[in-house]
Amino acid sequence: MKTVRVRVTVVVVYQEQILLIREKSGGKIGYSLPGGNVEYLEGIPDAVRREVWEETGLLVEMDRLLWVDERIDRTGEGKHTVGIAVLARLIGEDTTPIPGGLDDEHIEWAGWVSLAEWKTLPQYAYSRQEQVIQALEGDHYKPAYIGNMLDKQNP
Repeated sequence: MKTVRVRVTVVVVYQEQILLIREKSGGKIGYSLPGGNVEYLEGIPDAVRREVWEETGLLVEMDRLLWVDERIDRTGEGKHTVGIAVLARLIGEDTTPIPGGLDDEHIEWAGWVSLAEWKTLPQYAYSRQEQVIQALEGDHYKPAYIGNMLDKQNP
């Protein structure tokens, strides 16, 4: 049976810096925003909270929707994932990320970087830097559907 997965991407800003993670991998190094799959019967705000907690040990609360995207891979068995990106704010007093949170989520690094520094770091595929910058700096930003990210991969 073919299924559609749903995942969240979480943008967290603190003192003009953005929260990034770097996953453990045997090959290519790349930085990304925290996030992951929404579990069965889990609401989007709960998935946002859980994913950031699992990956960084930080407590957040969903603020607002930023965009919706998809990853539609028609090759082989085919895969279809709908991505929901949100802005979240820190809650609680802890501001120092713990890579892998408390459950060792295969995250080797988690930390805060400026938007300018983020532009210089190697990215995983599906980098969304432009959407993040527009959402954070645009006075009139409105959530949008941004299409199939597989059609927009970075080289």
